[in-house]
Amino acid sequence: MVSRHNVVRGALLAAAVGGTVYRSLRTLRKARAILPLEQEPASSVLPPTVTVVVPARNEEGVLDNCLRGIRAQTYGSARGPDEADPALRVVVVDDGSTDGTGEIAGRHAAEDPRVRVVRSEGPPPGWSGKVHAMHVGVEAAGEPEAGEWLMFVDADTVLEPELLAKLLGTAERADADLVSTPGGPPSRHSASWPVLMPAGLQMIGENADPRGKGSKAFAIGHCILMRRSHYEKIGGWAALSGRRNEDIAIATTVRDHGGVTRVVEGLSYATTSGMDPFRQGWDSFRKSFVAGTNGSLPLLLGIGLGQVSLSLASPAVLAAGIRGRSPTMIALGSVGWVAQSVTHARTARVMHAGAWLAPVAPFTNAVFGGVMLHGAVEVARGATSWKGRAARF
Repeated sequence: MVSRHNVVRGALLAAAVGGTVYRSLRTLRKARAILPLEQEPASSVLPPTVTVVVPARNEEGVLDNCLRGIRAQTYGSARGPDEADPALRVVVVDDGSTDGTGEIAGRHAAEDPRVRVVRSEGPPPGWSGKVHAMHVGVEAAGEPEAGEWLMFVDADTVLEPELLAKLLGTAERADADLVSTPGGPPSRHSASWPVLMPAGLQMIGENADPRGKGSKAFAIGHCILMRRSHYEKIGGWAALSGRRNEDIAIATTVRDHGGVTRVVEGLSYATTSGMDPFRQGWDSFRKSFVAGTNGSLPLLLGIGLGQVSLSLASPAVLAAGIRGRSPTMIALGSVGWVAQSVTHARTARVMHAGAWLAPVAPFTNAVFGGVMLHGAVEVARGATSWKGRAARF
């Protein structure tokens, strides 16, 4: 006779597998909503000004390549870098760096009149560091111009020369007010990409929508392009001064003020080293989810344990089915496993992360649950920090 305990356990495992399949289907649907990168915008006599803001804190190892990529953009090149009013201008914010970041930025400014360096000694009370640095950069750019766009680029992100023009073309065709693209992996990257990135994209996508629908709009901070008119309309970064998940926050705020936001697949034209080595990729995701939960210990624990449980439910059901010779359990566990593998492969392709771990997706997904549990431990210890600054919630 089957015991009540076994019936309850079987029902819970079956429900967990059902939840896994549902999550997978939602993720696949959202992945299809990511826009392909379009061609360059229609030519105009006077292309609109684009102001690129690069917040940089202790980025001496990556800033040079970042600025070289920005300066090499083909957009506005017809007006030339030496024009009195170039179509592209760059503001680098040295955010209290203690390494050679300021010197590297200064060298680029000396070589290119479009580049300006601003020094910030860190955020005032109530501001998060990166948000304040980007605010300082926009303020340093001066008064808004008609048709101006703002572009925020992380210092560890390198752009191919055509990216800005193609992003503008994509925004124009989608009638979007904010578009963003993640950076793809560098040629020599760590295991954080195939191990962490597929599950990370799925979990972020469950919380925000690449089409700007639902409770939150999805954006990725590696590279964000937005109309300055909408930036001013929402009150700029000052309206989001204390936010630490600033990319999703600004996209959601633009959407809530009547704007259109979209995520674009521009990974062939942008790379980021911010996920390497593996420990840095792990910590980057941990920081994002601690920020996204506003440092809530119960939420981090719940999400982490839920991620581990849902991920391993399918292998557990499959193993139980094989052990008990139950075709139903074997089929259920197999469906859940395959659903996770298909989703892993799709999200890995979106992020150019390599899909070779898709067959063991339940286990890599469970590993990602450890990111949230690590975040919970850090919150409990009061040890949350990023780039040497304590994060307070």
